Amino acid sequence: MKLARAVLAAYVGLFFVALYTPIGVLVGLSFNAGRQATVWEGFSFHWFQTVWSDVRYTGPFWNSIWIGVLTTFLSVALGTLAGIAVARRPPGRFSFAWDALILTPLIIPEIIEALSIQLFYQIVGIPNGVVATVIGHTVFSVSFVALIVRARMGGLGKAYEEASMVLGAGRLQTFTRVLLPLAAPAIIAGSFLAFASSWDDVVKSSFTTSVDSRTLPLVVFAAAARGRISPLLNALAVVMVIISFSAAFMRIWAEKRLSRT
Repeated sequence: MKLARAVLAAYVGLFFVALYTPIGVLVGLSFNAGRQATVWEGFSFHWFQTVWSDVRYTGPFWNSIWIGVLTTFLSVALGTLAGIAVARRPPGRFSFAWDALILTPLIIPEIIEALSIQLFYQIVGIPNGVVATVIGHTVFSVSFVALIVRARMGGLGKAYEEASMVLGAGRLQTFTRVLLPLAAPAIIAGSFLAFASSWDDVVKSSFTTSVDSRTLPLVVFAAAARGRISPLLNALAVVMVIISFSAAFMRIWAEKRLSRT
């Protein structure tokens, strides 16, 4: 038993070392005072100051935040309603069709999805920009919210809402005061997944953004694709990592606060 625990602990330790060592190296080299990405020449905040003072980087940063927030809002609104509605319907012949439709955006290759979105925009006349990017990201992210909410509500049954209506609450009151609080943990989890998937998206964003609405991941990817790996690029990547980790910690904090209420 002790040997098994030791092996398991060693495996978990190696797993986290392999997972976070490259990120740690990236973070460390982002504080490099020199211009070479892999040669340490001293500690400095110069590249972070450059990132925050150059509109070429602050513009895409705020574009990414704005697009991520709008995508999260739409994904939560649509996905929550879809997840609750399906969880409350009795199993029938359309259940398989719903599962197939909601899983399709998560299964098909993202490049195919991005191409189909771009073709659709060309047919209906939607120009590339923030709106086009938000729609493209929402089509993908809404599946996360819908699946998580459906799983949450399907496991709770209908006893709570039936008790609410027996006690005199209307459908709207039951929805806002019973169903939404019950679904809140799933909504929180789905919202942060939706934001994370939008925040670091490259493929769909490359098909739907315009010159003025480029996102930070596209800036990082373009520089890396041209071989321009530098401490500045490392600093940009660290900014993305900080936002991603912040979203993860906020999700954990929100779920803990919710569990105490």
